[in-house]
Amino acid sequence: MKKYIYLFIFMLGFANTSFADKGINIGLSLTAGVFETSAIEKEEDENSESKGAEGMFAIGSIFLEKEFGNRIGFGIDYVPSSLESETSSHEQEDIKAGELESGKTTVKQTVQVDFEDMLTIYVKLNLTDNLYVKAGTMQVDAVTNESLGTGSQYPNKTLEGSSIGIGYNHDYDNGAFLRLEGNWMQLGGETFVASGTDVGSNSVVVDDINGAGARISIGKSF
Repeated sequence: MKKYIYLFIFMLGFANTSFADKGINIGLSLTAGVFETSAIEKEEDENSESKGAEGMFAIGSIFLEKEFGNRIGFGIDYVPSSLESETSSHEQEDIKAGELESGKTTVKQTVQVDFEDMLTIYVKLNLTDNLYVKAGTMQVDAVTNESLGTGSQYPNKTLEGSSIGIGYNHDYDNGAFLRLEGNWMQLGGETFVASGTDVGSNSVVVDDINGAGARISIGKSF
């Protein structure tokens, strides 16, 4: 993630020295949509039932673009706020080190994840004066917030993925613009291996996260 933050700062500096040239776009976006994924929790090499998750989301972002000519441009989109998942809770049997089968106890497992610092770098191709398509690569930090009766902890991870979109752009005489866009994204799956367990290791295997959304953007061209 740090390398993309550095690139973001570099592009901001580049924009500050290039406002005299045409082709710099700055704006705000609001995206709303749905996502779906599934996960399997593993405990001591035994798979539990796969659980699916789906829900709605709404996120705001800021973006900066540099256009080269009338057809192609490059941009960066950053979400400054975190996206919180629902809290998942369940009870499971836990065997402490050195205890027999009769020594099992029932503990409560609660897990919640925050998705922070979502960053997308993309290329934008203008098909006509108004219609465009986009494709980008993205990263987001998955910050786990858990309360596990087993005493284990799940690490934070950085998820990587891609996005594509198609949209309509309307320019105004004063340099402002309005965009309506439909997009699709996919974040790659990841395995979260717990630490701090007395016997073996627990883990959660998360499948790809797929999402589709509609976006509205307003901005200014310089």
